[in-house]
Amino acid sequence: MVNSGIERLIEEVEGAAQLDRAMLARTADVLRQVFPEADLSVAAPSDPVGQALLLVDAFLPTWTIRLTGNATGPDGHWHCSLRESRGSDEDELIGFGTGPVIGLAVVAALLRVARAKAAH
Repeated sequence: MVNSGIERLIEEVEGAAQLDRAMLARTADVLRQVFPEADLSVAAPSDPVGQALLLVDAFLPTWTIRLTGNATGPDGHWHCSLRESRGSDEDELIGFGTGPVIGLAVVAALLRVARAKAAH
């Protein structure tokens, strides 16, 4: 059941042009089911990118975030990877996400990590 919710949310994120509060709230709800030990007691920043990064910090606090992209133009083509460590290709879980804005790429990568963890 959790996996189907994650899949639907990944499709929604990948089809979106902007990251909004409702999408962030649904993402946090799904992630709480997969990572019940996470602490979301920190006040969320007002901007969507800050909120997306806060979710990574809360649910994957020791992970490395790598962002690449083209910031010129309205569609940045951003790519995000989340890894358990800085250099090992042997990480058990790795999340990749893409999007026209940074926040969507980060959320897509985070949801892919959650999908892999929920499957185990």
